[in-house]
Amino acid sequence: MTVERTDDSPRSSRGDLRTDLGSTAVELVVAALLTAAVYALLYQRIEAETSDTTLVMPFMSDAATHWPYWLSQAFGWTALLWSWVTVLLGLAVSGRSPGWLPLSPARLERLHRSTSLTTIVLIFAHALVLAWDPADPNLAGSFIPWMYSHPPGRFGVALGVIAFWLAIPLGLSFYLRRRIGPRLWRITHRFVIVVYILGVWHTLLWGTNVWFDGTARLVLWALQIPVAVLLVLRLVEPARRRERLGLRPAELRGNLTAGTLARLGGRLIAALAAVALLVVVVTGSIGGRDRDDYERVPASEQQDHDHSH
Repeated sequence: MTVERTDDSPRSSRGDLRTDLGSTAVELVVAALLTAAVYALLYQRIEAETSDTTLVMPFMSDAATHWPYWLSQAFGWTALLWSWVTVLLGLAVSGRSPGWLPLSPARLERLHRSTSLTTIVLIFAHALVLAWDPADPNLAGSFIPWMYSHPPGRFGVALGVIAFWLAIPLGLSFYLRRRIGPRLWRITHRFVIVVYILGVWHTLLWGTNVWFDGTARLVLWALQIPVAVLLVLRLVEPARRRERLGLRPAELRGNLTAGTLARLGGRLIAALAAVALLVVVVTGSIGGRDRDDYERVPASEQQDHDHSH
């Protein structure tokens, strides 16, 4: 059994920013606790000299000095998790909601909006904290594409910056839907998937904890499978009647209307997004990484090297 939408208006037209901010505040408390846990894990791996990051960048082995970098990474992982949940909720809302889901479509949409706001805050924190890292104290590099001072990471960081600036208008567009019109809002909001794909790509290109083959990279890859599946289901069974193809005999003979062509175009874009997501996950690596190509430098030797310079 599926829950079918029969109207053409947003499912929760009464939702407002003040109400959603209340839910976001609760989520931010949970996100802060999770970020602290991830930060503690990253810090512990530095101290134990088992971090993949220090294998690639030995100068990061002083966890106390480079705490902003590790905190930024922790915020980044939390932001990626929240964006993943946001996309899943959005796809569940825009497709036919299965009857077995414990939450109503309206509740799913409210969660989608609050998680979207939380994601924006987490991405902002991820970028802002990095600007305090003594290895690269560059605020412009965190918020302006291609201004990152470290050339190897310039493209990967730029993807994250672009994702952030796209997330703001797309995430807040719901609250402007009465001004811009529901139809334009729905069209623009569909590009949220682009923000998510850029975020995953950014993580794979510049997330040193997933450069190498292993559990972390495998989990990140596996988490994209439900997103791709829901994208396909969104193509097959959209929630709104007007978005369903329902080709009439005349259209089947080739006399397609503008509306049908638009719906076909939308399906093509979503299909390409699903393909792009899988391609990014499979190929998202700076030339590929093999642990055997790197020699771990003990923290004591690295500190001696730093002091000698």
